[in-house]
This record gives sequence, C-alpha cells and structure tokens, in this order.
Amino acid sequence: MAFFPVRTVSGKELEVALLVEERAKALNLDVRSVIVPPRIKGFIIVESPAHYVVAEAVRGIKYVRGGPGKKMKLEEVLKLVKPVPIIETINEGDIVELVAGVFKGVKARVEAKIPEKNEVVLSIIEAAYPLQITVPADYVRPVRR
Repeated sequence: MAFFPVRTVSGKELEVALLVEERAKALNLDVRSVIVPPRIKGFIIVESPAHYVVAEAVRGIKYVRGGPGKKMKLEEVLKLVKPVPIIETINEGDIVELVAGVFKGVKARVEAKIPEKNEVVLSIIEAAYPLQITVPADYVRPVRR
C-alpha cells in the first residue's frame, strides 16, 4: 500500500476526507483509508495502491487544491499522526497558561522540566510574591516563548 498527500483548502480537510470516502464507495475505488493529520492544515493523506486511484477519487471535489502528491512512506505518515507529548514542546523560560487545577487561567513561567515524572516547575507571574508550583505537564498550554 502507498500513501498519497492531497492538498486541500485549510479548514476543509474533514469535509474533503468525507467526500473522498463517499466517492470511493460510489465508484468502487480501492481507497483503503483517508487520514486527516491533526497537526497539519491543508492536507489529507489517502491510502491506496496506485496514484491514479487517488486522482480519480479527488477529481472535481470543490476544496481540493491540485491532484495527489508523491508517494509517502509509512514512517512519514506515522510522524504526522503520532501525538507529541506536551513536555517535549515546552522549554525552560517559556510562558504558559494553566488549563486545569487550582490555578486554572493563570500565566506562569517554566522554571524546570521533570520529564521522568511528566511534570513542570512553574513560577506564577501574576502573584504578589514569588510563588513556585509543580504541576503535571498536561495542565499547561504554551502561550509564547
């Protein structure tokens, strides 16, 4: 099997994926799967044995921008689909917002990371006095670097 990327209008990826699925069923095309990568806007990935099958499946769909691209390897597709842990995207000194817990909605600066425990040490910016807390990495959302 091969994977082929298809450019779409940004924000219309899910609609295009559903239309490709419907067309593949209607025309009895050999389309095995349609993937909408969560971190990439403006692309879907279609799994099919041949380039021409994907071209037929996307032909004439309103939000498609060009035909299928070059064949992708499975490893490349897995990189796009596999979620990246939040702790890997945060660096010391970054400003984050707490999205859970007692301090929900408060902005803080990352002072340290503890990857083995999946925790971060934060210094609350809006506090009247120096206040450091340790929270799970899932409780924070990066705001800026």
